Amino acid sequence: MTKLNTTTRTLLIAVLAVVVAAAAYAALNGNAISPVQNTEVAVEVATANAGGDCTSCPYAGTDQCPAAAKPYVDASKCIGCSKCVRVAPEAFEINEQTGKAQIKPAAPPEAIARGAKACPVDAVVR
Repeated sequence: MTKLNTTTRTLLIAVLAVVVAAAAYAALNGNAISPVQNTEVAVEVATANAGGDCTSCPYAGTDQCPAAAKPYVDASKCIGCSKCVRVAPEAFEINEQTGKAQIKPAAPPEAIARGAKACPVDAVVR
């Protein structure tokens, strides 16, 4: 039998706990939730909560990987100073309606990184 490292063991326990809780919740409320749906959600939550350990995640390296989520500007943090736009105009723009920064579609990752580094309030989530 293969030994599991501490992170993997914690991840599996978290997955099982979420699956059991979801099944119990569904049973109490009469909702039919697929065990596959529960497992997929549990794996994503557990992977994120386990510090992004992708070694045991079935979504690692796929477009469904939660760790590979697209970068965005957290509007609740953005102060609209436009420093990101000045250092990386090919990646950022100011939204006219909100006055906050936003990432342009198909922005180069290196430009997003430059803009994120320039942000004084760490509003760019990568």
